[in-house]
Amino acid sequence: MKENNVSLIKKEDKKYNIGRVVILLIALILLIWFIAVTIISSMVKSKLEKIEIQQLDINQLGINNNIYNEVSNSVSKEEFDSIKNIVLFGIDEERSDTIIIASINQTKHTIKLISVPSDTYVSVDGHDKTSLSNAYTYGKETLALNAINTNFGLNISKYITINFEGLTDVINEVEGIELDITQEEMEYINNNSDDQYSKKGKEKKLLNDYGKVMLDGEQALTYSRYSTSDEEISGENRQVKVIVSLAEKIAKLGTNKIWSLSDSILSKIKTNIDIEKSVKTVEKVLSYSSEYLNNFDFIQIPSEEEEYESGKKEEIDGVYYFVAVLDKVKEVLKKEIYIIEDN
Repeated sequence: MKENNVSLIKKEDKKYNIGRVVILLIALILLIWFIAVTIISSMVKSKLEKIEIQQLDINQLGINNNIYNEVSNSVSKEEFDSIKNIVLFGIDEERSDTIIIASINQTKHTIKLISVPSDTYVSVDGHDKTSLSNAYTYGKETLALNAINTNFGLNISKYITINFEGLTDVINEVEGIELDITQEEMEYINNNSDDQYSKKGKEKKLLNDYGKVMLDGEQALTYSRYSTSDEEISGENRQVKVIVSLAEKIAKLGTNKIWSLSDSILSKIKTNIDIEKSVKTVEKVLSYSSEYLNNFDFIQIPSEEEEYESGKKEEIDGVYYFVAVLDKVKEVLKKEIYIIEDN
């Protein structure tokens, strides 16, 4: 049996792993849009219909219409307009356990992926203060975007939602993904995967080893749901690890196989982005891909990290939340998204 006694990620290793995660996560996002662009250029409209397009009422999103005035001393109107912000939701069982703000600056050719802890304690319109993931549960993308905008002072109206449970079939179609798991994670998968197999009418498979192992779709989904309040690797980070491993697997496939998988992949996506109109943006990003990859950053906000310190884990009524200092969060987000240099 392989020994895996790493319980905490060293800071140096974390920086290395985050860089790798960012590259592969961007690769997955670009892969999705590359498929879409290829489909459009091939005029295969039936493929595009696999993506669920769901428009939102912009008046319900809590948009901060004053944000340009707040950053205009540091950012030109032209650059401000060139910055595209999209929220990526990774959903599972009507919850959004992965929430990432993808910020693309088409002037400076930068990409920032800002992970927002799903347990961030926020005010939610029509509800008491609760976790950001609960905002999604109560009102899907509309209420989740409203909570992000009103609590953090942003103006984001676009989203991409990936149905994580639906990725089970995609993982099985590529014959599984490789992940490095602990003995505790192996035991959790073995003890909690029954429902996933029964939903598919399949016989349950047990893992006999830990370390680097191959997981099928049902095991990967179970792994992604494992989370404890005091650990460093949360459920949302496990979701990212699954997506990254899947991206690695897909990237190694031939064009024909990717094309055959496109229906499965695209049917797990919901968005309010006009795909045909966004083709030019995607083409621009791809044409400067080396610059974008050299100018990416992956950060968590709010965070306990010294550079972005803006909150901490606290127990409230028996539930652990990430309690943010909202004024600090607003300041840090504007600085990172609009690349405002310190005076």
